[in-house]
Amino acid sequence: MLKRLWRAETGFFLGVWLFFMLAARSRLFRDPGTFWHTAAGHWIFSTGQLIDTDPFSFTFAGKPWVAYEWLGECLMAVLDGIGGLDMLLLATATVLAGLYTWAAHRFLRGGLHWLPTVFLIMLTVAASAKHLHVRPHISTIVFLGLTFGWLCDFEASGMGLGRLFWLVPVFWAWSNMHGGVLGGLATMVLALAGWCVFRLAGLKSPIERPRQAILVVLLIASCGLTFVVNPYGLRLPLVWLEIMRSPVVARLIQEHAPLDPRDPRGWSVLLFGLIYAATLASVRPWRPLVTWLLPVFWLCQALTRVRHSPLFAITAVLALTEMLPHTRLAAWLARPGRDLFRFRALDMEAARRIDWRPALLPASVILLAAVLQAAGVRAPILGRGWVQLDPKHWPVELLPVLRQAEREHPEGTRIFNEFLYGGFLIYFTPGLKVFIDDRCELYGDDWLMQFSKAMRSHPERIDRWQETYGFPYALVARGTAFDRYLGQSRRWSVMKRTGTATLYEISAREKRPEEHTATRKRGGAGG
Repeated sequence: MLKRLWRAETGFFLGVWLFFMLAARSRLFRDPGTFWHTAAGHWIFSTGQLIDTDPFSFTFAGKPWVAYEWLGECLMAVLDGIGGLDMLLLATATVLAGLYTWAAHRFLRGGLHWLPTVFLIMLTVAASAKHLHVRPHISTIVFLGLTFGWLCDFEASGMGLGRLFWLVPVFWAWSNMHGGVLGGLATMVLALAGWCVFRLAGLKSPIERPRQAILVVLLIASCGLTFVVNPYGLRLPLVWLEIMRSPVVARLIQEHAPLDPRDPRGWSVLLFGLIYAATLASVRPWRPLVTWLLPVFWLCQALTRVRHSPLFAITAVLALTEMLPHTRLAAWLARPGRDLFRFRALDMEAARRIDWRPALLPASVILLAAVLQAAGVRAPILGRGWVQLDPKHWPVELLPVLRQAEREHPEGTRIFNEFLYGGFLIYFTPGLKVFIDDRCELYGDDWLMQFSKAMRSHPERIDRWQETYGFPYALVARGTAFDRYLGQSRRWSVMKRTGTATLYEISAREKRPEEHTATRKRGGAGG
């Protein structure tokens, strides 16, 4: 009975899942987008309408803004409402564990021993880890993996073309969750172009008749049309293109910058690229399939924008599952004494049969965790209170003071904040209106450049902004130019300072009348 409930894939899933639940309970929450995406979903549910104008900042309040990841934000809000940040961690760890277990299953099905399979899956996770965050971007990693895996099956294993049309609803969900769907469409276009070229060159191609090419074109067109099947219409894909074209975003947002070979965290991407290239070169005879070559596109994308590293990693590992049996490396691994690879014919009928019994144990663990979190039971790993935001990254120690300020201004007051803290404030203190956050498409290149210059070398601009907007508070990172300037200014006083951030308050003589009223309320409450 135990053998029926346990397979190597069961161990892979639980291992990867535990890794994310244990080692990433802080790391997965280092992006401010996690917080404002969730807050946007809550705003949609609380108002009963989609967001058309900015509801979070005071600098761009009322300006047109498209919640272009609205479906993902709504899902995040639902999970957060059920179990808080712990439920978001549980869902993210489960989805990623399922994706990487699927890749491991394809290795094992192809004949690779579990030991090198573990190494390759670990390398895939390592090459992706820096850019794995609880946010809608996860959907792009998963859906691109699904799309690419099906393209591989269609080309190498004779999967029916009709099954690929299930990608149409997948692309609809994807396009309403994250703009990375453009990469999925580009992958399909490149695959079709390669298949047609291979066919004309007399090489192996799944496109054998013009009718098949027409059907694939129809499939791609249908997937592309899903981009406008959303509440915002054409405005949704236009926002994606605006962000992609922005030269300022690439300069200011670290994950949009090119891969830095001096960064040790980027070495795993380069190592994976080297392993992928070496495996591809060892194919004998060297007649690669089109899908084996497509990760080259994503490697180039990762080199130009490091946020694409997880996309290269998932396409490369899936390509390796298909090409490995055709390489000299596999022959070397299969030699007597090593026995790390077994050549076997792929049984498509057996591959299509699904045995759910090995999934019962992981499903039971996940269900138990969901029940505990929904019930508010505090327990390690499975229960509430497991997520720990890094106090060296987020100003969590200032939350009591910030929430006190929020309570004193029920109508919502303005707070100056550094770029990183915008999403944090939007989620944890929704009654405070932020100065800026990482919704770059809202603020625009000019405003972002102004803030960047002030942050680097002209912190005195905060006084001009204070006179314009009248914010009584300023939350800045410890040791930054803003922190040094405000610490020396007679106009500002420290409310509380931690090792991570400092909260300042404007002096009484600089306050506007409504701010004096709030201060008197605070004094009365304190007395």
